[in-house]
Amino acid sequence: MERKYYGTKVIKGTGKGKIKILNCSCPDFEIRKIDDSDKELGRFVRALKTYCENTRKQIKFIEENIGHSEMAILNSHIKIVHDLALQSALIKKISNGMCAEQATCEVCDMYIKRFENADQNFVREIAIDVFDVKLNVLNLLLEIKNIEVEDFGEDTIVVCEELPPSVVVRLDRKHTKAIVVDVGSKESHGAKIAKAMNIPSICGIKNIENLVKDGEFAIVEDDYLLIP
Repeated sequence: MERKYYGTKVIKGTGKGKIKILNCSCPDFEIRKIDDSDKELGRFVRALKTYCENTRKQIKFIEENIGHSEMAILNSHIKIVHDLALQSALIKKISNGMCAEQATCEVCDMYIKRFENADQNFVREIAIDVFDVKLNVLNLLLEIKNIEVEDFGEDTIVVCEELPPSVVVRLDRKHTKAIVVDVGSKESHGAKIAKAMNIPSICGIKNIENLVKDGEFAIVEDDYLLIP
């Protein structure tokens, strides 16, 4: 039976392919008390260094393959990591015996809540940038491989609750025919990168990741997703 789900058109266009549902939520971890805080700080600093190295590679890729203006989005992620107040809060928690994973979550969540409650739209968009940093740093701390989106192998409609900018940058440009998300807006940083990549996109289809199934053939047309 045909199903059609309407949302808000972010980037005009048509896309056809099999649905791929991405889980971009943060990984679970064990909360534990740290006896050697210096060792834990060292582990955390190494993760931040690797994160910055990886992000700079993405920035270079954006400059060479997507567009110069879009570089600023991931440059802002580097600035978030280097924010002195954020670093101070993280170091204090780890020095007091908190594991790096818990410290990362607590501090980033504090910033996310603050930005989400802002009046200006552009400030609220920073919340997903902080979430993006949080997700990537946690993956590094837990030695979890990033979501594989570089090679889908077939025409694909990407479906997700919310798609962080660092994931959009890595999408298989040959096979990603459209993006459909539950949360987001035309002004989100992920949407801006998708627009530069010329990927048709829709946002605001509530609970879409639970309404469709992996592997279903779908068509995206301007403001709706159709399962024929």
